[in-house]
Amino acid sequence: MTRSRGLTLLIAGALSASPQAVKRSDREIVITRSFAAPRQTVFDALTRREQLARWFQPVQMTLVTYEPDLRPGGTTRYVFRRPSGKTLEMHHVYQEVEPPRRWTHTETYDFSQLRLSVTTVLSESNGLTTLTQTMLYPSRQERDADFDAVASSAAEIYPKLELYLTAPAQK
Repeated sequence: MTRSRGLTLLIAGALSASPQAVKRSDREIVITRSFAAPRQTVFDALTRREQLARWFQPVQMTLVTYEPDLRPGGTTRYVFRRPSGKTLEMHHVYQEVEPPRRWTHTETYDFSQLRLSVTTVLSESNGLTTLTQTMLYPSRQERDADFDAVASSAAEIYPKLELYLTAPAQK
């Protein structure tokens, strides 16, 4: 490994040790996380069926279905199964898709009336890709009620993505 690549990985590790979740406005949550990988690699890990299934496994759930259609007007369906056998679904409907830089979707769940607008931006600089995800809620109350769950989910799942991206098979 070159000295500059080693330094890049060290900096990325320091930057990405935990995602930052902040309440940017009355109705927004913004998550920021940096990864020591090219933008296209991060995009593929976030959107390709064969890759997402290898790392996107929340605690106490198993991803059993991931059906992506990443294009304006397209939909993506996620189905998770809990140890009890109960399933839950998350759905995306895409408004804008500019691979691998940016996409915007509406997010809904089968267990909640919550409906949010999510914009994901991947920016790359000096070998690091920064993911910025902005979630716009219908109200401040809904944002506040969801904040702890969003922050803890990001803290759980993005380190799994980091491990996947840095695994020897990914290089």
